[in-house]
Amino acid sequence: MMRKPEDLAETPNFGTDAFSEVLNIVHVRGETARLITAESTRNFTVPSGTPCVYIVDQGRLEITVGSEPALTLHENQIALLLQGPAHEAAFSDPERSSPRAQTEGSGPARQEREAISCFWGSFAVDGEQATRILSSLPKVIVLDDFSQNPIEWVDTVCQLVLRELDATRPGGSLMVSRLLDLLLVIILRRWAQSEDSLPGWLAAAKDERIARTVSAIHRDSARTFTNGELADIAGMSKSSFTSRFKQVMGQSPGAYLRTWRLDQAAEALLHSSASIDAISFRVGYASKEAFSRAFQTRFHTSPSAWRASRSS
Repeated sequence: MMRKPEDLAETPNFGTDAFSEVLNIVHVRGETARLITAESTRNFTVPSGTPCVYIVDQGRLEITVGSEPALTLHENQIALLLQGPAHEAAFSDPERSSPRAQTEGSGPARQEREAISCFWGSFAVDGEQATRILSSLPKVIVLDDFSQNPIEWVDTVCQLVLRELDATRPGGSLMVSRLLDLLLVIILRRWAQSEDSLPGWLAAAKDERIARTVSAIHRDSARTFTNGELADIAGMSKSSFTSRFKQVMGQSPGAYLRTWRLDQAAEALLHSSASIDAISFRVGYASKEAFSRAFQTRFHTSPSAWRASRSS
């Protein structure tokens, strides 16, 4: 049956998941990128507040965060610094005789050019909310198995980013930002699949049953879910569900619901003009007083002071 033209303009509702919802609330967005080669600056400092990713194709990269020992990456390794710690980056080619190294000149005077190639991309995140949520991640996330187990689309996305940066076409900066967003999701998804110890919001992505309940909480945080209702959504017994939820998320379902409500409220106070009464009702509090007490406990300031201090 043919569809009406107006139906074709509708956006399909594919639903959402806990992983995507958390990334939305921290407002991670791609900023810019570059290809680091032998001709580039080899050693540089990345200031605090610059979340970034390194994807090493050739050569060696040493990353030093503060006084911590240097972390060494080689070909086919990725380092993601999503918390944005200040760090030093130093590139080199430990084996100048690498068969992939290019040469310059000819005859006896011929010199090898170091084989260094690394994609670098940076991101921006939105304020204290992001800082708090991302603080549960390691300062440096390393993926080192993608030479044997390639990460789908990584090479393609990197090539598209660099092509857009070179072309300077209309809409190029938006394309770069969206492609870097995609790259971040691809990398975090692989890390979530390969890592055993994860913060709750990423761990939920590995457990389909718990992920369903987290998504239900996110979709309707004003609702007062019982453990029995959430257990039904997960398809588990109540006791098994509450035990598993705490194991995966690091807190009880009720505590997670309260935390998510307050995080949503903090976000709304910063990014909307809605009244405090309206926001407290929207996230599930029956009274402004109860909301203010809970907000004060979590953020050590009142909702009105939170909004005022961050809008000045």
